[in-house]
Amino acid sequence: MNHFDAFDWAGTSEAEQKRQIRKADAHELNAVMRFYDWSLYPQTVIGWAAAQKNIELGAALAAFFNGDPMRFNYVPKRDVAEKYNETVRLLDTIFQRINAGFYLPDPLFCDLKLVKLEAWMEYQQEDIRDRRRGRWVFDHDMLEPILGPQVIGFDTEIREPEGVIGNGFSIRDLLKPLAR
Repeated sequence: MNHFDAFDWAGTSEAEQKRQIRKADAHELNAVMRFYDWSLYPQTVIGWAAAQKNIELGAALAAFFNGDPMRFNYVPKRDVAEKYNETVRLLDTIFQRINAGFYLPDPLFCDLKLVKLEAWMEYQQEDIRDRRRGRWVFDHDMLEPILGPQVIGFDTEIREPEGVIGNGFSIRDLLKPLAR
């Protein structure tokens, strides 16, 4: 099939999907990131797409949440069942790229995924208050294009629990002089 929109992601082999994703333009890659079914070949398709330039932050977050990260968030790395290692590695990779600012800051984001992101950020705040830490802790500064400067009920100044010393590094403070 030549037309990307007509491609049957559910009914094709991994090799066919690999060929298709490598022909995709930025718009198509972002669409695949948002809607790809993780029960198929996510390491091949999402893994390749997630490493490309011009991927939007919203698309990366959608892909992350489509991978159902909550089921692994509090599982120590050594305790992840072997059959899920590749999935967790892919989630780790997407998460690390999000927190590093790799993806384009695009404010367009699916409402359902925004609800999931806001809930995730609330859980993150609860974890800080309860002195616990999940596997994936998002940097709010990197998510500001989607969340805005403040989400209701979310303190934008995340403080470390007492006795824990952070590195004091803030992307926002680093970029402020450039915005002037």
